[in-house]
This record gives sequence, structure tokens and C-alpha cells, in this order.
Amino acid sequence: MHNSWEKKILKLLKIFANPYRRLRLQIISRIFRKRISAPPLMQSAPLPSNEADRLKALYRYNILDTTAEEAFDDLTSLASYICGTPVALVSLVDANRQWFKSKVGLEAMESPRDIAFCAHAILQPNELLVIPNATEDPRFAGNPLVTSEPNIRFYAGAPLVTADGFPLGTLCAIDTIPRNLTPEQLNALRILGRQVIHQMELRINLANLERTRIRHKQAEDKLRANDEQIVNLLEGIADAFFALDRQWRFTYINYKAAQIFERSPEEVFGKNIWEEFPEFVKSVFHEEAHKAVSQQVGVTFEEFNPHLKRWFEVRAFASYDGLSVFFHDITNRKQMQAALNLEQKKTEGLLLNILPKIIADRLRKEPVLIADRFDEATILFADLVNFTQLSTRKTATELVYLLNEMFSAFDSLTEKYGLEKIKTIGDAYMVAGGIPIMREDHAEAIAEIALDMLEVINRFSTERGEEFQIRIGINSGPVVAGVIGTKKFIYDLWGDAVNTASRMESHGIVGGIQVSADSYELLKDKYLFEERGVINVKGKGEMLTYLLTGRK
Repeated sequence: MHNSWEKKILKLLKIFANPYRRLRLQIISRIFRKRISAPPLMQSAPLPSNEADRLKALYRYNILDTTAEEAFDDLTSLASYICGTPVALVSLVDANRQWFKSKVGLEAMESPRDIAFCAHAILQPNELLVIPNATEDPRFAGNPLVTSEPNIRFYAGAPLVTADGFPLGTLCAIDTIPRNLTPEQLNALRILGRQVIHQMELRINLANLERTRIRHKQAEDKLRANDEQIVNLLEGIADAFFALDRQWRFTYINYKAAQIFERSPEEVFGKNIWEEFPEFVKSVFHEEAHKAVSQQVGVTFEEFNPHLKRWFEVRAFASYDGLSVFFHDITNRKQMQAALNLEQKKTEGLLLNILPKIIADRLRKEPVLIADRFDEATILFADLVNFTQLSTRKTATELVYLLNEMFSAFDSLTEKYGLEKIKTIGDAYMVAGGIPIMREDHAEAIAEIALDMLEVINRFSTERGEEFQIRIGINSGPVVAGVIGTKKFIYDLWGDAVNTASRMESHGIVGGIQVSADSYELLKDKYLFEERGVINVKGKGEMLTYLLTGRK
């Protein structure tokens, strides 16, 4: 009986064993397949060899977890604008995170360091890190910032490097589509990155200045409390200090001031400052000191000492007993401000090479779509004839150099007559009058530049012993002007008047200036014309045209 039950139990176990084995094999198979199809592993950036010193340099700026500041936000917005990316960041790499001092197009305030693109960028502080397509880069293909929101594809980061060589983070431009930047955009990103560091340095200097101001205030309070404490304090401060009585005689001078004057306190004590230092008589200090004493007020001003070649901020406080004067050396701050102004001018120059100044100013104030209608404008198209054939006889370098010389001469004429160069297309040149600033003589200015263009081409032919020819077309009428594009901005014109001007050039005569009837009516009283007659213009039909031959 016992054996019978054992046999039944063994039989049941065999029945359940086969499905169990099959289920286990299926589970193992699924796990194996998942491991095979798993995405590539993310590669976290290694720590720089000088990480401890780098973090000390970062913490010295006392900038982490501070509130937004307009100066940094302006640089971030300009980086996004120039690079044409929806996202731009000022990112600082801390021990375990990257924190964003300024951001455009991103809500997060920080992210873990082990997934940060910027953690890779600081490994090569002297180079830009450019990732055209993150999904094709083994360092970032498995990064959660790439495989999920915000789905980063393009990244360009300019390392923020201190004067002593420590990379603190980056100014970076980010996009969700693969792309590349032009050399000009990359150079602009470098310049803006340097401005971020300059702004951080200026931030420290301003904080130091504020602390100095507080120390000065404390010094003034202590002057009224105890003479011995005053002397100890004034000798201990980093700034120069001296006191004068009502007859302008030195009553006290601290060690720092004695160094600046290159005299010992004993040498100047009791002597009149204007007699002892006659070079001060015609200085700003002389004027402000007398103002403080006569009006019994405090004055603050800056003055350059040509002898020491140093800038000083001077704070003078009048009292019944005389004048107390503090000197603070601000030479480094002045140099940094000058450098920052230079970098800002360079950035401004980059933008003005792309857009007219009035349009660039509008975009900076309010970055919206710009489209303006001009009821009266004149457009000129010029095309170098047979320039393509010339390329068969010259090297690419020679051809580009020649074209650059010609178009640079045209650019000079554009500036001379106050016109707006719109663009060049191959060997064609487009310029307009009356936009973006309206002017009554728009047609006359275009006529002048057209006649001068013929002289430029003739001069090139004579100087080089080759025959260069140009064909010019002019038309007047209403146009729409605006800025188009989200990546590489361009100021362009649209309208039937633009198309007609283009047809005047393409249907014109080699070496001549063909003018539409509309432009002829505006110019006939001041310029010489030959009536060409009615010609068949593509897309326009029959049109009466004229040839501009000279000035009356």
C-alpha cells in the first residue's frame, strides 16, 4: 500500500516537471534576448588630474546656488542667438553635479555630474567640445539625456577657464537635432565663454569692493570712538589713508599711503600737501578735495596716477577738523573692465557683420519676427559676366581672392553712399537703397553706386590686363524686408520690385546699367539715359527699359 502511494506521487512529479523545465527555458531565453538588445552603456567622464585644486578655484567665486543675474543671462541669450540653438547654458561642474548659473530653453537647475556633457568638456580646457550627433558618439549614445528627455543630439561647449588654468564649467549651446556650427559661430562661442569668466572675476572684485566699503564705514565709526583703536585700524587696512587739517597739512598717514607717496610718515607730517606734492594742484583730487571741504560733504571719484601708472578710487570725508582721505587701488578692476568692453565690442562686431545695426538693436531688445514694408525703395543687382569661365584659367585661391577684391570695393561704395548690402550669391551682388532706414534719394544713391561699379570693373581690367565685365539692373518700388531663419540669420528683401530688378540685370546688356521705367521716372532729371525700348522680360511680358549712361 505504501509503495503504491509513492508510485503515484512520482508519476505526478514527472507530469509537472516537463512544463516547469519549459517555462524556465523560456524565462532564461527572454532574459538573454533583453541583454543582447540592451542600449549601449553610458560613459561617464573621468575626473581631471587636478580635481581638488579645480574645485577650490570654483568655490573661490562663491557663485554656486546664487540667484539669476542679468549679466550672465545676456551672454547665454547671445550664445543661443548666435549659434541658433534652442538651449544655451552657463554650466558649472561641482563635485557631484553640474549647476546652471544661467539657462535658455531649459527648466532644470542642475543635473548629476556623471551624465553631464560638460564634465567631458572640462577635460580639455583649451579646446571646444563639439558633438555633431550624440547618438553616434560612443561616449554619449547611452546617456539618458540622449536616449530620453531632453533628447540631446548636438552639443558645443566652450570651457570656462580661470586665469590660472582651472576649467570651472562651460558656456554651451545645445540642440535636439544633429548639426554643425560655422567657424565664425564657434569663435563667437569662445569669445562669449571668456566674457563669462571676466564677469565672474568682476563679480569677485565687486564683492571685495563692497567689503572694503563696509570696512571704510567701520573705520569712520571708530574714528569717533578711540584714537588708539583708530590708529591700529588704519594701519591694518589694505587701503591707503591720510588725514589733513584745515590748512591742508598732514596730521596722519598710514604705512600704505606712505608707500604710494614714496615718503615716510615723518617726512610729510605737518607739511602742506599742495606744497609737498605740487603735481596734485591741477588734478581731479585737488578739485574734489576743495569741494568736500567748502561744502562739508563726502566725495568719491577715480583718478589715474601717471607716476605710479595706477588707478585709484578716492573717498574723501570732510569734517570740522579737516579732511580724511582713503585711496583704494582699482587698477586690476579697470583692466578687467577694459578687457570686457573689448570682448563686448568684438561680439557686437560679429553681430553687425550679419545684420544691419538698427535690426540687430531691435532683435536684442525684443527677439521676435521682424518684417517691415517700405513703400519706396530701389534695388540693384550686379552680375560678373563669364566669371565661371574665368575659373578654368585660375586656381580656386586666385579666383576667391579676385572676387573678394571686387566685392570689397563694392562694399566700400555701399558705405560711401549709405546703402544696405543685402547679400552676395556666387558672383552676383545685391544692394538696396531706402531700407532699413527710409530716405528720399534712394534711387539717386543706387544710380551713383551703379556708375561707380562700372568704373571699378574698368579699373580692374586695366590694372590686371584682363577683360572683366559686369551687367547691372535697377528697379524701384515697394518691398518687404525682414530677418529670416532660426540658425543662420539673414536680412533679405521680397516683393515684385525685387524680382523686376533681378530681371533688369539678367535681361540687361553687358557693360551696361539697365533701368526700369519706375526708376527712370525718379532719375531722369539728374542722369543721362538711352531708351532701349520695349523688351520681352521673362515672367513679366513686354517692358519699356532704359540704359543709364551718366550724370547730367
